[in-house]
Amino acid sequence: MRSYLLFGLLIWFFSACSLTANQEKSLNRAIIQYQNAYNKELTILEVSLTHPCLIDAHLSDTLGLKKLFIHTGEEIDNYSILSVEEQGKDMKVKLTFDYLSAKEGKKNSKKIIYALSSNLGESWFFIDSTQTKYLNCKRFKHQ
Repeated sequence: MRSYLLFGLLIWFFSACSLTANQEKSLNRAIIQYQNAYNKELTILEVSLTHPCLIDAHLSDTLGLKKLFIHTGEEIDNYSILSVEEQGKDMKVKLTFDYLSAKEGKKNSKKIIYALSSNLGESWFFIDSTQTKYLNCKRFKHQ
């Protein structure tokens, strides 16, 4: 009985936590764009790839919004997919990046960023794990 349960859980785990080839291609393309925008301080591109709820939450605070996109001396690199959640058309991918900061002198730190899609992985938005409290806004509701 236990072997059937374990086998069933393994099948569920691998089928529930995978991306199709098209979803993976779209996600990889978006991650590369986001990483380049972050590392090269391409603010307009980074804003366009950031989850709309985060932008909405800081829209009235221009200074706070600007601070979100200042990454002088910081870089993210070498991402790994930690988990994939899918609920209807909504997808949430937890990513970890190697994080380097000249300001803090940290090496080999990790930064967790979520990639979110509301159309089965055709397009993606990103949000830092410390900002996920902003994921519930009227204009773009992610469930």
